[in-house]
Amino acid sequence: MRSFLADVRYAIRGFRRNPLFASAAGTLLAVGIGLNAATFSLFDAVIWKPLPAVARPSELVDLDARAASYPSFLDLRRERGKAFSGIAAWSHRWLAVAGGDRGPVPEHLPGTLVSAEYFDVLGVRLEAGRGFLRRDEDAGETVAVVSHAFARQRFGSSARALGRSFLANGVPFTVVGVTPQPFRGVGFGSVDQVWIPIGAWPRIATGGASRMKILARNWGWLNLFARRSPGIGPSEAQAAADVLVRRETAAYPKEVGQGYAIRVRPLARVAAGAGDSMHPARLLGILLGAVAVVLLIACGNLANLLLARAAGRRKEIAVRQALGASRARLIRQLLTESLLLAVSGGLGGLLVAAWLVSLIARIPIPGGQHTFGAFDPSLDLRVTGFALLVSLATGALFGIVPAISGSRASLVTSLKDERSPAGRRLGVNGVLVAGQIALCLLLLSCAGLFLRSLKNALTADLGFEPNAVAIGSVNLGLARYDEGRARAFATELARRALFLPGVRSAAWTGILPLSGDRDEESIRIPDATGTVPTAVDTLTVGPGYFETLGMPLAKGREFDARLDLPEGPPAVIVNESAARAFWPGRSAIGGHVKIAGADRTVVGVVRDSRFHTMTDRDVPSVAVDLDQMGSDGVLAAMTLVVRMRSSGDPALVLEPVKREVAGLDPTLPFFGVRTLSEVIGDVLLPQRLGSAFLGVFAALAFFLAVVGVYAVVAGSVARRVREIGIRIALGARPAQMRRMVILQTARVIAAGLVVGLPVTWASTSVLARFLYGVSPADAPTLLLSTLLLVAGALAAADLPARKAARVSPVEALRHE
Repeated sequence: MRSFLADVRYAIRGFRRNPLFASAAGTLLAVGIGLNAATFSLFDAVIWKPLPAVARPSELVDLDARAASYPSFLDLRRERGKAFSGIAAWSHRWLAVAGGDRGPVPEHLPGTLVSAEYFDVLGVRLEAGRGFLRRDEDAGETVAVVSHAFARQRFGSSARALGRSFLANGVPFTVVGVTPQPFRGVGFGSVDQVWIPIGAWPRIATGGASRMKILARNWGWLNLFARRSPGIGPSEAQAAADVLVRRETAAYPKEVGQGYAIRVRPLARVAAGAGDSMHPARLLGILLGAVAVVLLIACGNLANLLLARAAGRRKEIAVRQALGASRARLIRQLLTESLLLAVSGGLGGLLVAAWLVSLIARIPIPGGQHTFGAFDPSLDLRVTGFALLVSLATGALFGIVPAISGSRASLVTSLKDERSPAGRRLGVNGVLVAGQIALCLLLLSCAGLFLRSLKNALTADLGFEPNAVAIGSVNLGLARYDEGRARAFATELARRALFLPGVRSAAWTGILPLSGDRDEESIRIPDATGTVPTAVDTLTVGPGYFETLGMPLAKGREFDARLDLPEGPPAVIVNESAARAFWPGRSAIGGHVKIAGADRTVVGVVRDSRFHTMTDRDVPSVAVDLDQMGSDGVLAAMTLVVRMRSSGDPALVLEPVKREVAGLDPTLPFFGVRTLSEVIGDVLLPQRLGSAFLGVFAALAFFLAVVGVYAVVAGSVARRVREIGIRIALGARPAQMRRMVILQTARVIAAGLVVGLPVTWASTSVLARFLYGVSPADAPTLLLSTLLLVAGALAAADLPARKAARVSPVEALRHE
């Protein structure tokens, strides 16, 4: 221990004598380690800690039954057997919430209907009050458990919230419990505010949902999870679930259906978004790998710096050898210096990470309503431990080669202060530079692929025109409107919007394109000549919707309030894919479609568009007139779409539309107020994040790699001054010396490319799901990245090469 402390003191004295080196190395490490720690903190929060405040999350399993009915859940709960200690059900529902210190104006907030065992099965210890009792569920009691944030915002504190009331969809609920602050529910990307017993659903259901009977076996609407009993493994849990499925299918074959099954999965994976189309785990993994590559390139630079420093300390090391120091002792001393540098860089990295985490927390979740701050990324003990391990590993990585090389100095040559003979190769430095080239090529190619993908997506033909469009949503059912009042409100708001300055058209829709929402309805086409699926994507839209969204009609007409009356002949509009699939070889106009409970006539065919994702242009869909859907239309969530004139900025109309809504009903929540371009931006968020982050990382890697090439080549030229001087004295031309240095560097670059090209070709396959219109093995991107890297490296080598061409033989040989 005493000798180790002596090594530390000696290293500190050495850094004080060379503060520029210590500062540069520490800064480089702080940035690299800080990037890694910040990215790991987000990865840790999203992927490895998706269920905060939950006891023993490894025992919890999701029972994926593709939405179970409430009677099916009751059967499973009653007959769960010994494999599961408890089973719970839940379902997300948006609520219009008012009351408390926020006053009577409702807010549109996420809530969850849950079974009585929900908190008990999760093992969540409430911050205040109690969870639900079985009698709360059975009797449909209007009691609620609220989040810590909800209690603080509406009632001042958790303690003051207990026993207080608030309104949910116009129904008073009493707070009986408050969840701890980290708990946010079990759904990916959700931050639940209110939990209500399932039995209370009939009291708060509105619109078409109010007609659904909670005890109907053909209404699948619940998500299920369970806690495995002690000693029960995943395979045994799956076997127990299969037994429950067989019982349910045998007892109710008609209602359940033959396709009914339960897939047992870890609940933590579901809560982390596994299987979600916008799941960020892969993107976070890519970013974590990218910052690790940046750190490796930085380590290569530091190793070269330490090699150069060790060469300058040959005499010092030789003196220590002459005084009896063993080679192992010298290696330990040099490694101690490297580790001390790494630890100091790690401490600085934690400061960098703290700043970066605060920025990351503001990034929106793809397809969600919140930012990554909802996952609470922080520099906890796990992240701090990760930063420490990365620091130690980094110190060993960039320190081991210089330590071994530096301890190998010739005693006689070093004490005589003679230069070691300079070979024609760059040796260890060249190997390190080649590794940097290979890693830099990987990052440049990944960044290039993301940039090309983003460019393709931004210029793609969506089938509609998102620019100059503003949107905002209401849910008149939650506000307890009746059908007549809701239709009158919708008509009047659309009319008022048309008179706002700069507005060209306005229309209502139930679902926006590329919003992530989806509605499927059973379909039957009596006069179809093609293949008809059992269900099809269904839109509920008002008159003028397709014109407002910029979706041209191929045939027929749009919905018209004068022709498509609520009590008139039901009409539908199909897209081109539906027309081709259902009525091949003939016109779809006049065809009949039985959907949404009525036999409807096709009055128009609209051109295909990218509705759910950027790649689903040819998906059949059917649009139903909003007014003819009755309460299922106007009492569900609706979005007003407002198109500005060609020169108009849609953001300018957002506040005027808000004022018009408040003028019609000051108590109505008007939510999701934004531009349609921002909705499209959410869809492209993975490409935007990948392009931005990987672009920055690739630029940093390119800079480090180029600087590394320059430093190594400059050091090599400095060591070969005598050789170069002799060559020039013997008649070599300066251009030959310059070409010699360039060719030597080119061999190192070529070695790096030989390794980097196949590694890059194989590694970019992980980007496939984030790329649009470009292959992971895109040859032009790889070629351009290679040419950019080669050009930068050769330009960096050319600077010391020019210096070599200007070497004076007299000056070079003067000290020999």
